[in-house]
Amino acid sequence: MNPTTIPNHDFMELHPVHQHPAGCKQHCFVFTEIADIELPPEITKYPEKIKNGSIHSYTKESISPPPPKLAKDRRSRKIIALVSGLLVCVALAAGIPLGLQLRSSSLLEARLAFIRRLLVESPLVEGYWAPPMGANFSKSFAEVKSGMVGALLWPIAVPCAAQYLDAVQLTLEGLDDARRLVGKNRDMAVVENADEMEQAHTEGKLAILFGLEGGHTLGSSLAVLRSMYSLGARFVSLTGVGCTTPWASASIRNDFFDENLPSTLTNFGEVVIQEMNRLGMLVEISRLSEPAMMVALNVAKAPLLLSNALPSSMACNGTTAAVPDHILSALSQNGGVLMLNVERCGDKPMSLKDAITAINYIRAIAGVDHVGLSGSPKNYPLLLAELARDRLWGSVAIKKLVGGNIVRVLREVETNKNRLPLSEDWIPLEAIEGNAYCRYPET
Repeated sequence: MNPTTIPNHDFMELHPVHQHPAGCKQHCFVFTEIADIELPPEITKYPEKIKNGSIHSYTKESISPPPPKLAKDRRSRKIIALVSGLLVCVALAAGIPLGLQLRSSSLLEARLAFIRRLLVESPLVEGYWAPPMGANFSKSFAEVKSGMVGALLWPIAVPCAAQYLDAVQLTLEGLDDARRLVGKNRDMAVVENADEMEQAHTEGKLAILFGLEGGHTLGSSLAVLRSMYSLGARFVSLTGVGCTTPWASASIRNDFFDENLPSTLTNFGEVVIQEMNRLGMLVEISRLSEPAMMVALNVAKAPLLLSNALPSSMACNGTTAAVPDHILSALSQNGGVLMLNVERCGDKPMSLKDAITAINYIRAIAGVDHVGLSGSPKNYPLLLAELARDRLWGSVAIKKLVGGNIVRVLREVETNKNRLPLSEDWIPLEAIEGNAYCRYPET
């Protein structure tokens, strides 16, 4: 059967890409859509429209308009949105860190939810809690709970003026009062080591680690130190604020007129640190003078604690302990931790921005393994949520900040327990002569 013969008109041209190779035995033509080309005048002589290799009646009205693009665009957008959603789900399932997701989110509630989930896994440890005893105790406890705190370091404070008088008795009474208050609250539990702290947190209870604020609570006696340990005290600040003892000098001197008091840590002070290392007690040094801090860092056989302190470079006047930069650098070698005060800089309340600046400053000098929090439980949720925006503070780093570092220090202190010999040294009588008038004279 012969192929249909089509008149050879000048307007019909084969496109080069559609030409068949030589040897093709049939005539094959591919026509460009005639509606899309400009027709020469002579085409009007032929009332036909060539389409799909055949001839049809052609009229101007029979040309269909191009299909609208709106529906197609909508369909394309839906497909893109669906594919994007699937990619997000796959990425989440693949385990992209939640902190990375949150850094791209400006929603405060999303970051707070992230912090709440993180603090379920790791307890937030408050480095210094001194609640008012009496009617206001419940208010202070409620503030701590609202700040998502999971554990507290609670130092028993005694006035410095009680030194050489009844400081030891007041300490015993204060420790007894605190333990009875905790015993009345089902949501609190006294703990003595890192394992007990984590166990209390798992049970939904607020873990309490007791300590003593100031070496004057020991009455310059290693026997009293060991007795306090037996009663549950697990850390001791070697000096209180402005309270120099016969064997350790404080950073703030209220006794500048007394030339007999030391300006550093004495030999007996070194023995106190060694005995605390043997017992497995945390040595807290933030309120020592700078020379005494250096001696403590050189003598200690276990990581040290600096609680409720600030870097000296912040120039905060007041009673808050200030730690020089070279002490912070040495702290990383010792393995200790500074529980940063994020509440006040002198008499001025610390802003969220100032607190984050201070945290990053400590991290830059001492390292992320040597910084913790203290002083402002009610502000911790917002503070941590803001930190979560910084790529430096992923979930691992935040866990170290909130409590992982102090828990590590507790474990290392316990590991060194009983590795040193029992010390029976006594403070030389000449060091306390003239002040210890209530001590029974030895014969």
